[in-house]
Amino acid sequence: MRITGGRLRGRRIPSPAAAGIRPTPSRVREALFNMLGGMEGRTILDVFAGSGVMSLEAISRGAREVISVDAAHAAVRAMRAIRREWGLEGAWRIIQGQAHAALGRLAGRQVDVVFADPPYATGLAERLPAWLDEHGIGCDILVIEESARITPAWPAGWTATRSRRYGDTCLHFLRRTNDDAREPA
Repeated sequence: MRITGGRLRGRRIPSPAAAGIRPTPSRVREALFNMLGGMEGRTILDVFAGSGVMSLEAISRGAREVISVDAAHAAVRAMRAIRREWGLEGAWRIIQGQAHAALGRLAGRQVDVVFADPPYATGLAERLPAWLDEHGIGCDILVIEESARITPAWPAGWTATRSRRYGDTCLHFLRRTNDDAREPA
């Protein structure tokens, strides 16, 4: 697995030896970052970060700060090793813990983009927006990766502005219903 764009483009990312990690395919990553536009100066929250590939793509493309959350000890160890080896300590914060509890440690934070790739078909995708609300985490856009076979029922206060399918992967772009910010091109 390699970084697809930005200053770290082409660098190889080792996959952590943790059960259930399913890195986002390169064509989906490229499409997502093309839709989101420039990352320069943005703050990104990557929930269910797994291999950390989405976090690394954001850093590579100029994100000012990236916060990765994952429960798997092996995944967190692997991300921390990459952060140290690649000299990314100033840009990449890694939190180990279950998503709901770890988000509590970020209560009140404002980020530009939240990306979440929970295990497919577990219902976690549908719960995540409510967890952001519960912890007062603000974002301009929430992108949730889920199986294309699932049609999520988003909680009150959230609406999907669009969904894009790539094989069995579907990216859902959500906003708070009272949020009048524009969606990315």
